[in-house]
Amino acid sequence: MKNFYKVLFRYSLLAFFPVTANAAGTYYTGYYQSPQQGYSSQTYAQRQATNYNTSYANSGVRYSLPSSSRTTAASNVATKNTGTQPASKKGFWVDAGIAHENAMWRFDMKESGSILSYDNVAWNVLDVRAGYNFDAGNFGLTVDAGVKYGMQYGESAMYDDDVTNGGYFINAVCESVDGAGNCIGYIGDRMGHALSIGTSKGGSMLGFNAGLGLTDFFKLGNVRFTPSLGYRHFSYKLTTEKNYGVAVETMTCFEIDGEVQCDPVVIFNGSTILVRDNPYGATSVPSDSSNFATGDTFYYYQPGKSHSYEATWSGPYIAMDMNYTINQNNAVNGRVELGLPGYKSEGDQPYRFDWAHPKSVEDEAGIGSAIHFGLGANWTTAITNSVALSIGLTYDYYSVSDADAKTYLNENYYMTEWNRILTGGIYNVDGYEINYGSGYSSEADMLAYNLAAQTIQSLRDSCPGWVCSVNKEVESIYRSLGIRVGINASF
Repeated sequence: MKNFYKVLFRYSLLAFFPVTANAAGTYYTGYYQSPQQGYSSQTYAQRQATNYNTSYANSGVRYSLPSSSRTTAASNVATKNTGTQPASKKGFWVDAGIAHENAMWRFDMKESGSILSYDNVAWNVLDVRAGYNFDAGNFGLTVDAGVKYGMQYGESAMYDDDVTNGGYFINAVCESVDGAGNCIGYIGDRMGHALSIGTSKGGSMLGFNAGLGLTDFFKLGNVRFTPSLGYRHFSYKLTTEKNYGVAVETMTCFEIDGEVQCDPVVIFNGSTILVRDNPYGATSVPSDSSNFATGDTFYYYQPGKSHSYEATWSGPYIAMDMNYTINQNNAVNGRVELGLPGYKSEGDQPYRFDWAHPKSVEDEAGIGSAIHFGLGANWTTAITNSVALSIGLTYDYYSVSDADAKTYLNENYYMTEWNRILTGGIYNVDGYEINYGSGYSSEADMLAYNLAAQTIQSLRDSCPGWVCSVNKEVESIYRSLGIRVGINASF
């Protein structure tokens, strides 16, 4: 019955892993044991003349041969070893390598419609993996752990797109405003759309994992398979500088043949719009303020840090390692890994005066909410019986579709606005004089007439503690493809 369950488990794995190969993955630094370990350094004639015990590596059982049958048995051993897959060597092994990876990271916000992506991110990566293979009878037990560290190479582009799929709320449009800042002749809400392109450099990444596997658990033809379970952590940080953008304020948006078109805010006939100066130090772009105004349409440049994000994918995985020995000096090995990590991303946008810093936004999904699919393949060639060189490819794909989003608002900014509207007066804001009118006798009176105050009050009510939360708001994808060169050794 024990053998029955063992066979059943092996064939269950054969049925399961072809499915996981299409699901999700991680970086791979496979170890390699020289196939020369399976061959005696003695010649056939020397073996015939030598009295020794023959070891069957695959079974782990030693047989003592009578002297009368040594020649025939030795000949049979040579025949059995030739062309077969030698078992993984028991003992300690270590593998180290360097890789160059090209990656992209993108996340989409469903409700707001904003898209932010880092494209063509290049990483130079150093990784080290080590483990120990135990003899466990008919198959072995292996434990392993690895770490990788990478630095961003060169510069890549970041796109912050609020044009293609959405926009952001700005204020209300009024025909005119009285001296107290009250809206007269409410027209509707103004919407703004912006697009910026910045330079990303100086990023870093860190990954580590630990696993437990069954060495050479089964064979399929001449390929040996080692299934394993483990835990993997992967995180990276990307920062944007020199961000160029344009913000276009629009009045109404409509759809034509599947594309969204928006009318810009353009007011004629001497009407004016009471608008705040934009947060980037540029002014709105009126041609002739007495006859024409464009609201908050402007170009901007952010010379310092405009965006900074740190993302983490961390959770359990199952993996399958495969090893095929070509000849005494060469072999091919590979790995397929499926993980179910959690996801977390924290961002800071220091040029947003209405958001908190250093943490402006946070997106999060628990363990099992994301998927990770990893592939790795190496060709190895032996230098000695214990040392080999390798060259290979790595591929990783991470994805989460329903992460919860939080936006941390700047309470000081909103409450300063609240008090200025309530008391009225002229204030110098970022070098510009802003007239807040004559003020109000009470907060109730202000909330009855002032749209800006109503907006602030709405934020206080809908964002407890000045933290706005939206469930299942974020879709995020990270993928990378790399080439790796390494060296490994066994002891």
